[in-house]
Amino acid sequence: MDVVTCQYCGARSLLDRGRGRTHVPQNTEGMLVVRVLPSSSSAPAVVALAGVLLAAGIGVAVLLSVTASSKPSRSISPGITPPSTPFSTAPRSYFSDQPMVADVNGDGVPDVIGKSNIPAGDEWIAAYDGRNGKELWRTANLSKDAAGPEARRAVVGDRLISVDSLGKAQAYDLRTGAPLWSAPLGEKAERVCQGDALIVVQTVDEAKHGLEPATGKKRELAKNAACASVPTSHKDEAPGYQIVGWWKFAELGLPQLHDVDGLSAHRALVPNGPGPRFLLGSRAKGSAVAMVAAVDKKKILWKEMVPGVDPLTTKVNVTTQEAGYVNGLLVIPYNMKDNDAGVRMACFDGATGKRLWDVLVHKKTQVAAGLGMSANDVFFASWTALYAISLKTGQQRFMLGTEF
Repeated sequence: MDVVTCQYCGARSLLDRGRGRTHVPQNTEGMLVVRVLPSSSSAPAVVALAGVLLAAGIGVAVLLSVTASSKPSRSISPGITPPSTPFSTAPRSYFSDQPMVADVNGDGVPDVIGKSNIPAGDEWIAAYDGRNGKELWRTANLSKDAAGPEARRAVVGDRLISVDSLGKAQAYDLRTGAPLWSAPLGEKAERVCQGDALIVVQTVDEAKHGLEPATGKKRELAKNAACASVPTSHKDEAPGYQIVGWWKFAELGLPQLHDVDGLSAHRALVPNGPGPRFLLGSRAKGSAVAMVAAVDKKKILWKEMVPGVDPLTTKVNVTTQEAGYVNGLLVIPYNMKDNDAGVRMACFDGATGKRLWDVLVHKKTQVAAGLGMSANDVFFASWTALYAISLKTGQQRFMLGTEF
């Protein structure tokens, strides 16, 4: 190895083996240089290197653990190929985005796209096979403006669109991840959607920009041009539904915040087509417990507590409740009261309110990045990992990233 990355803090060190500058890799500016003397046995060299790194203030526990075995670690996340050498220093990878669901490789199975990164390091957008989580492609590393919280990402047709915080739209080929064109918008993006044969970006100044998918050239939009929802990193919007706050209830003809007996409804999942709409909130009296109710206009169809376990072992934040809806099935993640008890998810029949399954997703962080839906799966993202869960059974099929 020429460069070692600390898996705990992300610091990188250049190993000087005395082989001359022809062996020095690129992009080593600012790295700590560690002198490693030749040895007939690898063990003394590893111990010596660990001692130097420890003296430099760099964690070595993970370093020593991966060198103790003659085989590469098998706990590396899908999409990361273990190095051939037993001295593996491949960094952990994180999935940290609202999952975008689309068929990337054309096999008829929806795949998942989103922003990934390594701790305190590079960030990129990648596509992962919906069958097994294998990485299909990744973009080059994103700039800080394209990776930051004000950036927007979306899948429109066969294009992946990334709009950075400076208003630059970058298009990638959805099949390969290859960059295609870029277009300056002059303002930050608020929403990306599908127009009539155009990519439409609505900016924070409420202007709408039409872009040709093939070239990125700007086109004028009709004043009231329709714009359909697409898979996007923007929370609370997905193809087929949107999640709205209580201040929009009157406009949509929904019961108001306290109109439903026993339920304080702060948010609602509103499908695009006909059928029930779903109020999300908490129990109106007593301890706060997540609740859901299905309504037809202002008629209450059914009402249930979200947790399928002892409700007093759970907690709810009514301002950030998430949900997903597809093919008549409603899924709602919910938090356990203790941070180390993690997140569970419940699935309901949207027409009757019958609980179909209720499962533990993980026992890690309760920070959520969002969820995406396909006809067969739920893709739920935490702060650092993505979980693919069967919509039919609630069984976890695979995980991307690293649990934190």
